[in-house]
Amino acid sequence: MKRWTILATLAASVLMGGAVFAETCLSPYIKGLRQPEKVMYLWTLPAKEGADYLSVIDVNLASPTYGRILRKVEVGSSGNEAHHMGFTDDRTKIWAASLNTSRFFIFDVGTDPMNPKLVRTIDDVPRLTGLSGPHTPYSIPGRILISMASGPDGTGPGGLAEFTNDGEFIASHKAPNHPYETVIKPEFNRMITSSWVSQKTFMTSLDKWDPRDFSSTLLVWDLKARKIVQELKGDPIPLAARWMLAPQASYGYNISNGGDSIWMFRMKKAGAFTYRKIASTGKGCLPGDLRQSPDDRYLYVSCIGGSEIQAWDIADPDRPKLHDVVGGIVQANMMHVTYDGRRLYVTNSAISSIDYSPRYALRLIRIGPDGRMKLDPLFAVDFGQPPDGPARPHDMLLN
Repeated sequence: MKRWTILATLAASVLMGGAVFAETCLSPYIKGLRQPEKVMYLWTLPAKEGADYLSVIDVNLASPTYGRILRKVEVGSSGNEAHHMGFTDDRTKIWAASLNTSRFFIFDVGTDPMNPKLVRTIDDVPRLTGLSGPHTPYSIPGRILISMASGPDGTGPGGLAEFTNDGEFIASHKAPNHPYETVIKPEFNRMITSSWVSQKTFMTSLDKWDPRDFSSTLLVWDLKARKIVQELKGDPIPLAARWMLAPQASYGYNISNGGDSIWMFRMKKAGAFTYRKIASTGKGCLPGDLRQSPDDRYLYVSCIGGSEIQAWDIADPDRPKLHDVVGGIVQANMMHVTYDGRRLYVTNSAISSIDYSPRYALRLIRIGPDGRMKLDPLFAVDFGQPPDGPARPHDMLLN
């Protein structure tokens, strides 16, 4: 399908009505994007030598440079293990975390969104916070919470580190597991953190991972008090968690990488949470990421091991049905759903310690009004070969 045909199809699908707009991948406190994306920021790790960098990619369908890397913003140091990022609530800055060195890099994307600038590097995070192995920066009003996998030496339980948007340290909040990701439902004053393994483990080759270091719990927090109020136990390595977007929705979902499964958490009227397995993603899927459609109708699961993207119909929230599958994306990992739910970007590097294929790429899946998915043959950024590679593409944000 030609690009102009795709543009016309997208416009028609929106005008047909019934469209729900929400940036499903972001904190609810972040200023929302309500127009088609023009630029992608992709946190990138060189596969061999060199500094980690922010790839700036043209994703404006009407642009003559659509689908190309426009520039790279290097951070001036190597070996950081670029991984996850997050906007500040005003969308003017990106916090980019590094798994190996625990550094934080703060980029200004508000002054000129097409030309991000590195404005601050925080080097001494383990000493400052008593924590290491930062995973996901997550926005709250005026501040950033970062889930940290372990203690200052890379072992033992971790917690959450809290900073101002500009990078001033506020506090650390200890946890009994290895925090991975954060989701918040402000109307309930509840925050849930998922978990995985310690920094020492995830920076070791996969064949040396010790199952005794695997976390298998979600933590429910009183958001305002920053206090853990409940622990939910499930399958090993419960990675991404997503709360449903509808106001007052009291439930959400979580994937277990070690259990090849989808779990559901739900808050009961008395305030306590239940947590139960509701679907299998298939043996060997090794779920890597979980996203949702803006209308809470579909879940998208990436399979690192199965090299596919699964779409699950959750019209009946307690009984998900496998709705569609797109294969052919080896080592599929991070995803990002657009505000209108019509485009799903996918990268395919997990961590340098566990990647099993060097065929690194950024791909795009188009989603129809019926939730069916189709891999876009026109959009493919090859990170496996120079001049744009070899490099490992991981987390991405849109503007």
